[in-house]
Amino acid sequence: MPIAHRRSAAVLIILVSLTGCASQSELTAIHLDSNHPQYNSRSCQNSRAASERHKEVKSATLVATPALLLLSGGLLLPVVAANAGLDAADRLDASTMAESCGGQGQSTSDIIKDVAIGASVGVATGGLPNR
Repeated sequence: MPIAHRRSAAVLIILVSLTGCASQSELTAIHLDSNHPQYNSRSCQNSRAASERHKEVKSATLVATPALLLLSGGLLLPVVAANAGLDAADRLDASTMAESCGGQGQSTSDIIKDVAIGASVGVATGGLPNR
């Protein structure tokens, strides 16, 4: 089997295994305390609605990333950078949601560390999204 076909097969296998992963915003929304007084506030409702957008973006990146890698001839850094940016936005929104809904958000330094780790994993896995 040619190398390109093996790489495509490996990407497909990894892609299928990642489809069960949830965005950070989605995970945060699941773990909110619905009995907290802030849970029904407008800011909490808006933050929870934003988590749906991150879920959709995550699903789209799972399909788009391998396609972009193939179309770009394997330019890894722009794809990893784009995924890192989406991961950062997701984590910032998840932190805001937690705070808006009565929980504790993640510190900026922890968000930066998590995004950096995710980008490192992205480089190691050939640019696949890991959020």
